[in-house]
Amino acid sequence: MECKSLNDCFRGYLKEIEVSQEVKETLEDARLKIKRALTEGIGERTAQEENRIVPRFMRQGSAGYKTQNMPCCPPAQQVDFDYGCYLPLSYHEDESEPREAANDFFDMVDSILKPLAKANGWTAEKGKKSYCLTLSDEIHFDVPLYSVPDKKFQKIRDMRPVNESAQGSTFAACDEQEERDLDWDDLPTKSIMLAYREDNGLYSWKKSDPRLLNLYFMNKDDDDRAIYRILKGWRDFNFQDGKGPSSIFLMSLAEKANAGKSFTDDISAELLKVLKFIKSMSLPDDEVSVENPADPREGIKCPTEKFKVLQSRAVGFASAIAGNMDPSDAARSQAVQRHLGKRFPVIKDSVQINRRGALPSVRAG
Repeated sequence: MECKSLNDCFRGYLKEIEVSQEVKETLEDARLKIKRALTEGIGERTAQEENRIVPRFMRQGSAGYKTQNMPCCPPAQQVDFDYGCYLPLSYHEDESEPREAANDFFDMVDSILKPLAKANGWTAEKGKKSYCLTLSDEIHFDVPLYSVPDKKFQKIRDMRPVNESAQGSTFAACDEQEERDLDWDDLPTKSIMLAYREDNGLYSWKKSDPRLLNLYFMNKDDDDRAIYRILKGWRDFNFQDGKGPSSIFLMSLAEKANAGKSFTDDISAELLKVLKFIKSMSLPDDEVSVENPADPREGIKCPTEKFKVLQSRAVGFASAIAGNMDPSDAARSQAVQRHLGKRFPVIKDSVQINRRGALPSVRAG
């Protein structure tokens, strides 16, 4: 698209970093394979214990609230798909908060997904908070493992829009028969336990509530998502090793900067608001904390050293958007490109072209 204003350039950038249709189809194909493998595998293993269980699944994170970007610098950065796997609490133990069996849960999932990964040319490994499957240099799946009270377990389904289809998927026939979900309101806020790896290398359980944040950001509109995605793209360009502040930290910063209100479609002005807020934040010794927009009692943290880099880059990025060096839209777009990379389109400066004069014509002789 031809850009006539800086906001046009930002909209063009959002299109440039959008997840491609090919990647979407690859993700959907993998999701169905993962779901089928875990459903059949866990069902078979629990049937041997005379207690057959069908796991439930939930889209989470950026896959759920539509803030995924194509990576700036793969493989250090990748499209991430979080796909929660839930089992009933009674499968693990009778206590209300299980403290054991997390290792068994991970081992069972590993025994099911590792052969699937090998068959599809993926890599698989146990992560700190999820089971990780890398599909390519650009894509990976995280499967966090949860335990849920039995009464709530039956209400959890694999969240999937009714009108969505897996075009081109080899699992399209299976997809049409896929059980539709209830929504996140049916997931309890208490007694959900996440299996995670402790410092000693063993897995244990901790309380986790994926519902509140997911519901909060899923209810945001396209203007809000535009700001989130640009902030994520800016982070990726400035932390090309993939080790920058977390996406949820950036999104929470944006929410705090705008007092939880909806952003407008004036992208330049809204980004400036967020960047000024970032510049104004104090730097504690250890971690920078921003209020969890879904639960103000909690903070979402970022190591101070990472935030220092982000804060220093925010100064230049804000100056570029504001046009402190040159207020023309063409100059501003070129300045912003230095903070977002070549995927950010620039405005052609017709004034500069006219100053150079028309190119001489050449006759064929």
